[in-house]
Amino acid sequence: MALMGPDIFPANRLDPAVKTGLILCGMGGPDGPDAVRPFLRNLFKDPLIFPAPRLIAPILGWAISTFRAPKVRERYRQMNPDCVSPQMETTLMQATELSHLLGGFGFQIIPGIAMRYWRPYPTQTVAEMLGAGAVQFLVVPMYPQYSSATNGSTLAFVQDAIQRHAPTARIHMLSGWGMLPGFLAALARPGIEQLTAWAEAGRPARECGLVYVAHSLPQRFIDQGDPYLDFTLATVRDVQLRILRALADRGHGAWAKQVLGADAVPAFQSRVGPIEWLGPEVTEVVRLKAQDGCRRLLVQPVSFTCEHIETLIELDDELKEDAESFGVTEFHRGPALNLDHEWLRSMAAMLADQAFAGELHRA
Repeated sequence: MALMGPDIFPANRLDPAVKTGLILCGMGGPDGPDAVRPFLRNLFKDPLIFPAPRLIAPILGWAISTFRAPKVRERYRQMNPDCVSPQMETTLMQATELSHLLGGFGFQIIPGIAMRYWRPYPTQTVAEMLGAGAVQFLVVPMYPQYSSATNGSTLAFVQDAIQRHAPTARIHMLSGWGMLPGFLAALARPGIEQLTAWAEAGRPARECGLVYVAHSLPQRFIDQGDPYLDFTLATVRDVQLRILRALADRGHGAWAKQVLGADAVPAFQSRVGPIEWLGPEVTEVVRLKAQDGCRRLLVQPVSFTCEHIETLIELDDELKEDAESFGVTEFHRGPALNLDHEWLRSMAAMLADQAFAGELHRA
């Protein structure tokens, strides 16, 4: 299947004088225990997520979702007794806050969310926005770094719903935003704070470590030219430069260079199924760091806008347990973006500039 590039989606200039439906979109998650298996089935039948051979893909997707459902259901239950993913609630709060910030520019914004593999689907969201008076749409993926498998699949799903319900509506879609200044600052902040604390406490550099972690992707996509790895590397390198500069300004530059090393290379998490995935895998990276003497570790996710199963379970519980078994005695994890004000203000300013021609209509 041909990959979708980041430049194929509409980015029309929106009219600042009319109502705009702001749609934040992402993968989604179950809203109850009975939703876990169909959510997984929807996920694994998407060829842009799980690129198995066409003839066996439906069977393999069904088998994986059926086999994994009990374990995944239990992991969601660890987060919430009702197996409800926190992703939808947080994303809706983000949309509401962004609409408020964009309202400060004088724009009329109707906030909403739409998910790729479970409710609320974009058909429902678009219909509700049209009923509330929206005549155009601003669509923002909750995947910072563009990939055909995530942003591409989700944006195409939302675009199809808009064009079916409102074929003449203007649409502005943001394909990715992995170099947004407020996003980079939010990612760097935990590293600056934790490394400063270690340095000022006199911790030896060889005992301290920082690992950036991103969601993995089937290696096949990278081999075919998907830009996800390049975008992710650009994010991580900028974040590392910000951390190094901040530590140097505080008199700990040489120490920070020993901790961080010369190359800013992310590890990857969340591999699924019997195919090759982008690496190195985060557990192995942590094992090697511990083997080299690391006893204090900060893990900083760079792919997630809100807390969900990949952060709260895979990192906070499973990776922490593995790290401690390797000899790490102090484990920290930087937060996902959630309602980070610097990120949201930066996002609102960029959307005002790119979609609505800047601050000409500030209230």
